Amino acid sequence: MQDGKPRELVIVRSLAESDLGLFSAHRAGLRGKQRAININATVARRLLSQERFKAGEAILDCICVFGDVEIRERRRLNKSQKNWRLGGTQIRGSAFAALDCKDFMLIRSPAGNDGSHPVTITFIARAVDPLTHAGLASCLERALVASMAICEEGTPNFETIVRYCPPPPISPQRFPSNGNTAPCPGSVPPMPRKTVAEQPCHKRTIREKLREPHILERMLKVAGDLSAPAQLRFMDTVEQLAAQLRDVLLETKRIVRIEKDHHALWKTVAGRPIGFVDGGLANLSMLGSAPIAARVGGYVVTPGARGPARERFTVLKQLIDELYSHTESGVYEDTFPDIGALRDAARISIEAAGAVRMVSEHPDIAWVMLHGSLVNPVSRYTDVMKDGTVRNRFPDFATSALAELLPPGTGSLMGRDRNFISTHLRQLRALQQSPAVVCGVVEREGTTSTVSLAVLDSLEDHAIRDLLPMPPDLWKHWFRGALDPAGSSDEMEGQRITDSLLFRCVLEPGEALLPVTIDRNLMRKAPLAWQDVIVHYPKPAVSYLQATEWAAPIRIEMFDKDVARFRETATLVMHCALLLPNYAFPVGLDIVDKFARIPDWMSHPVNTRTAVLALKGALDEGDTRLFDSLRRMLCGSAREWLLRPGVFR
Repeated sequence: MQDGKPRELVIVRSLAESDLGLFSAHRAGLRGKQRAININATVARRLLSQERFKAGEAILDCICVFGDVEIRERRRLNKSQKNWRLGGTQIRGSAFAALDCKDFMLIRSPAGNDGSHPVTITFIARAVDPLTHAGLASCLERALVASMAICEEGTPNFETIVRYCPPPPISPQRFPSNGNTAPCPGSVPPMPRKTVAEQPCHKRTIREKLREPHILERMLKVAGDLSAPAQLRFMDTVEQLAAQLRDVLLETKRIVRIEKDHHALWKTVAGRPIGFVDGGLANLSMLGSAPIAARVGGYVVTPGARGPARERFTVLKQLIDELYSHTESGVYEDTFPDIGALRDAARISIEAAGAVRMVSEHPDIAWVMLHGSLVNPVSRYTDVMKDGTVRNRFPDFATSALAELLPPGTGSLMGRDRNFISTHLRQLRALQQSPAVVCGVVEREGTTSTVSLAVLDSLEDHAIRDLLPMPPDLWKHWFRGALDPAGSSDEMEGQRITDSLLFRCVLEPGEALLPVTIDRNLMRKAPLAWQDVIVHYPKPAVSYLQATEWAAPIRIEMFDKDVARFRETATLVMHCALLLPNYAFPVGLDIVDKFARIPDWMSHPVNTRTAVLALKGALDEGDTRLFDSLRRMLCGSAREWLLRPGVFR
């Protein structure tokens, strides 16, 4: 008993084939004649009052729920030999055909029910809701005994499972008294959802959180290549890391709580312009080094303003050109083996150019959010070396490209100042000098543990010594090895635990990690010829924000000068993300992403026109090799008659 009321139970039954005889949709295909669901005697003893258990029979007011289907009937639970069976009239409906063996039945009822309290029976099918089914299977794999488990109110399993089983109504439904106990079929309206005030105030543990279906799905994707025992060990490792790291971060005040209050937030930022920047690249075939068709979109909105001036759309940069051509005509004639590096360098520099233009044209802008990382590793975008000599030189930007990429008045650049590394550093410095908060916002889940390791390194030993089960240096060594077993000197197994996965488990909705400084351009990875430039690249302050329970955390990157305004910025990002239902990402970036994206129907004509112009230039210059390559690209397939051997001999 609890406060004079019986404790609630959630009884779980893993359905067997014989149990499916209760459903009309399954009876035609069953071999046995059982028309009820087995209930173990030990379970029946907990479910029923002593009087009903000794009598060997009880009539229960049952509300059966499966998806949108809800059926309320009186059902008989009676003893049959050593076990009990829950029967009654067959459950009709084609929806129940989706049920199968090993699916779950959840019975929610007060303990010691004598038939005066309604009972809800919820069915969870793998074919209909695979995520919830997987979560329940993981949570109950060690609790099921003879295909059944009892979860009592106040236990961790109860708090996890009860959310999938609606509570019974407070008062029983009145059935007509006709002198017999036959069920009286009927249906009632769906149960109203609980309001926020009525939700239980129980705070979930990390163990309970990790058994949520959406978290389990991510962990299984990460550890999908491991064996079943290794997957269980991986989940245990994630649980240990997340639980210990959360305790440490809370005690050291590294987690910031952000309250959801749209009215207060939008009142605070009213009249302050907010900018969003994103870019799109056309899918062009790689002619020469990398012909690029790009469109960088800008969206500026002023909360609280009214009228046409409230929001503005601009195309910040449009560039269809040979970015890496030294001359202003023709195709870049050299070769570079990493075409993807040329394309990425073009994308990064063009999007940064769009942000530079936005802050220069809107000096009153308060925030600028870029869709993507604020500072990228740049060591890849340099010359390919072999035995200390340059084997393939990374091309410099053309003069026309530099005019598009750099702020007006930059002046003429020569030599290595025309290279991507020097050019992008100039762009980042221009953004750093802006009074606006310039931040990168990333919603995609990454594959590294950089932020986790940086958080670990930032923790001072004396501050965490009393919080740990071992000395701080040993704990940090173990933590690093568990995060990335492949990079550990110890013999540890498993997949790398990424920042996205770990902080999704550590942070609760409405919480953010205080920013930590990340060096994206380590000197040990930088080419010797460019270390004097790369050393000046800014080190962004990086944080993770958990906007909602169902989405991955959002990564926020900002310059050191803006860290003092982190709480204000994180609050804005979270409230922007909550404006979109079922998609926790700032709505302004979603808008500008759709505005800037270059669809395939636009890429194809741009691609064709670029190739035709290059083909005309090859004909004028008599370049037969280039002409042959362009001819192949313009043909629709490899079987075109133009590609037959000897056509042009």
